[in-house]
Amino acid sequence: MATLDDIDGMRDARDVDGLIGALQDPDEFVRAEAALSLGTIADPKAKEPLERMRSEDPSASAREAAATAYKWVVGRTQEVEAARGSLESRLPKTW
Repeated sequence: MATLDDIDGMRDARDVDGLIGALQDPDEFVRAEAALSLGTIADPKAKEPLERMRSEDPSASAREAAATAYKWVVGRTQEVEAARGSLESRLPKTW
């Protein structure tokens, strides 16, 4: 069982795997904080676990946190892909 301080430490260390594991914690507040921390980091690896949590978690507040974090991850992923596409379109073509 993680504490909120543990979640803060994992977020600061960018421990995505640890935070994904904390989504299964018995404490709904720990799960919600883990979800929001994953959204802050916005690692694409968190997308699937957050998607599952936003529909399956027994706590409404944890589901809401997961839904918010999911939007952050998806938004950041789209930003990165758009920037990558813009950069690639400006690079000279070599054949």
